[in-house]
Amino acid sequence: MATVMRELDRNARMIRDRRRFVAVDYDGTITEQDLLQKIAYEFGDPEIVGALDRGLGEGTVTLRDEIVGEYATVRAPLEEVLAWAFERTMIRPGFREFIEVAGAEGWRVVVVSSGFHELIEPILERESIDVPVVANRAHARPDGWIADWRYGEPCPACGQSCKRATVEELAGGRGYVYIGDGYSDRCAGEAADRVFATRGLAAHLESKGVPYEPFRDFFDIAAALAPTRA
Repeated sequence: MATVMRELDRNARMIRDRRRFVAVDYDGTITEQDLLQKIAYEFGDPEIVGALDRGLGEGTVTLRDEIVGEYATVRAPLEEVLAWAFERTMIRPGFREFIEVAGAEGWRVVVVSSGFHELIEPILERESIDVPVVANRAHARPDGWIADWRYGEPCPACGQSCKRATVEELAGGRGYVYIGDGYSDRCAGEAADRVFATRGLAAHLESKGVPYEPFRDFFDIAAALAPTRA
């Protein structure tokens, strides 16, 4: 409970801050590969993980149920999973420089992820990148990981427990910039004043006729948001 209250207090402080707000996804956006599901395949039950993935694509399973169900089959210790992830995680070029530009410009940048603090923060610490993280929590139990989902009730726009309400709250009811790559970024990306998208998110926004700006790396995004620093 104390940890949850500290996170809520931190979020409240960010809400009172009126600077430009930039929400950025982690898996597949800050990182070059999305390893969240690959971890579940590697350390969990591939048959169950595959079935849940198909269900998400068919619309019979929510993202929350997919992630919670996949990680319930993971029984490896957190240290073992982190060692595997450390060997395979590469930060997308320009992210550290993007954070430096954001600091110089006075933007607020927050990582907003459907993944887990326990898998995100050690990587950012390894890279010496200091940025606030809003994510779920994972309790690595030997009988199956318990995913402590930190997002709220189903969204009225998409019907899922998604990032949108959290991002809008963190933005203090103002417009925001969103950066993402996948399924979990769809709803928050659709509602953004300006969205930078790649891969699955880009395809989704294009299919919906929602304007977006493609990117290869964070140098592209920094140049678009702060052209005088390019």
